[in-house]
Amino acid sequence: MTRARLPIFALLAANTLSFIAEAIAIVAIPWFVFELTGSAARVGLIGFFTVLPRVLAVFFGGQLVDRSGFRVSSVVSDTLSGISVCGIPLLYMSGDLTFSLLVVLVIIGAVLDGPGATAKEAMVPELAAMGRIELDRVNAFFQGSRRLSGFIGPVVAGFLVAAVGASNVLWINAVVFGLSALLVFTLVPNVSDQERDEEARGSFWENTTFGFRFLREHKLLFWLAGFLCLTNFLEAPLATVQIPALVREEYGSADRVGILLGAHGVGALIGTIVFSAISPRLPRRKTFLTCFLLCSPLGFLLSLAPPYSVAVAIAFVVGIFGGPLNPILMSVRQERVPIRYRARVFGTLMTLAFIAIPLGQLVGGFMVEWLGVRPVFALVSLVYGLAIASMFFSPVLHEMDQRPEPLPDSVPERI
Repeated sequence: MTRARLPIFALLAANTLSFIAEAIAIVAIPWFVFELTGSAARVGLIGFFTVLPRVLAVFFGGQLVDRSGFRVSSVVSDTLSGISVCGIPLLYMSGDLTFSLLVVLVIIGAVLDGPGATAKEAMVPELAAMGRIELDRVNAFFQGSRRLSGFIGPVVAGFLVAAVGASNVLWINAVVFGLSALLVFTLVPNVSDQERDEEARGSFWENTTFGFRFLREHKLLFWLAGFLCLTNFLEAPLATVQIPALVREEYGSADRVGILLGAHGVGALIGTIVFSAISPRLPRRKTFLTCFLLCSPLGFLLSLAPPYSVAVAIAFVVGIFGGPLNPILMSVRQERVPIRYRARVFGTLMTLAFIAIPLGQLVGGFMVEWLGVRPVFALVSLVYGLAIASMFFSPVLHEMDQRPEPLPDSVPERI
């Protein structure tokens, strides 16, 4: 590894550690709540406070990340996340941990995780250029590490919870956050634009809405934000409602839900790895739309309730085609957002993407209850396919194949 590439690989390692820590917490904290309270309702409440504060923090905290600098924000976020996690076993050992305090600590952790992830992604273009690595390839590494962490974290957490108890696992979780912070602090240089201009001194509300103003003036990002919002709405109930309902009705065993989702995850990891190897030779627009489009008929096949082995194969193939999607989206937005505004615009894009998820889960649950799971699979696949097919005729998406020079730091008009 050359010295020029050390910072980007250090950032990749730190990103992987952060995701592993979050994945461990997803298993350890709910299990700890069960041990502490024995209440499924309170576990659900903890889950709610794990997601919503993060979305709000990503949206409202973008201006703070832009002003503080990406490196500082990443280090502070991981450090404070680790400290907030330490608070749970520490208060538990002293006998002072109440459910209310647990909720507060979970909210603090969720608030810190979002801006930290935004800061890490915002550093990618400059560090990739420093290491002379193609941007799509680096983003494929980023997404691959996230998917790999999604396997490693829960598996490790499950074994550790069984071996040493949920409260003790949270100490390990804090150490992993600390290692992530240490890597960025010691090996990743500062790439943020620290210049303070008139826009940066604007009001809190002007800076908060900055991302919307930016998207309004950049049609490609605006279209992709809307497209991602729609597809997240359609996909949101897949893992939480549709697949569990399909397995219960057609395959009869709860463990088969995990196998189906795992097959999809393995396929997505393989698809990301393959994309990282061949991405420089692929046109972005056609790859992006073709991968999306091929997922639609495969999803329709699940509505036919095929033999279970076939269903697993379908989930695996859908995962493969889904692998390149997020790296392409990351590259497109990184190339088109000036460094000075990056955290605010990324925060807005992430908020628009995530806000559709709870609504999609809610609507998906009612649709399965009303129509049945197999008709819903067919209907979602049809809407999905039509939406994606229509995007082939959108002229603005041809801009995805362009590799633009960095945008000038012009300030969008106020809305």
